[in-house]
Amino acid sequence: MESKSVIFISCGIFQEELKHLAEKGLFDGNIIFLDAALHVNFDKLKAQLEQALEKSKETGKELRVLYGHCHPDMIEILERYRAKKLAAGNCLEAMIGPEEMIRLNAEAKSFFLSVGWVNYWEKMFEMGKEDFNFDFKTMFLHYKRIVVLDTGIIPIDEEKIQKFSAFTGLPIERKPITLDYFLGLIKNI
Repeated sequence: MESKSVIFISCGIFQEELKHLAEKGLFDGNIIFLDAALHVNFDKLKAQLEQALEKSKETGKELRVLYGHCHPDMIEILERYRAKKLAAGNCLEAMIGPEEMIRLNAEAKSFFLSVGWVNYWEKMFEMGKEDFNFDFKTMFLHYKRIVVLDTGIIPIDEEKIQKFSAFTGLPIERKPITLDYFLGLIKNI
């Protein structure tokens, strides 16, 4: 991977996975991480993403963005900076691909989370409530289960997983995954 001439701007939700890939010698990029909870506030996400892109553009290096379509103007923002992004709609699709998400959803209408999101959900919901007074419980009314995509890299906070299950009223199932699909997406940006 020719990542020395590249700057990656990544959602913080991928931090542990990218660190793991770097330790294995599979990724050696220069990375700027943005707070994972930014996507609950489009204005904040756009401002911080544009700030990181602007600063990185000055280096003359190629810009690659490790985000899904987490902002309605994502494509337009990236085009202005000639930045490329992962070929994924969201961070969970980036981990297992759209076909696997469709397959799992066909078993039972599923709300997908990574282990990073399980360990981070309270902060994200807190920001959404603070910024918009949004009741996140309403998001889960039509789901039958929570599927946690588990790479085995990040330890699961069992207390948080139980609190999340109680909060949503849904059972939680764990799906062991590898980082192969994610790494392939990064290599193909």
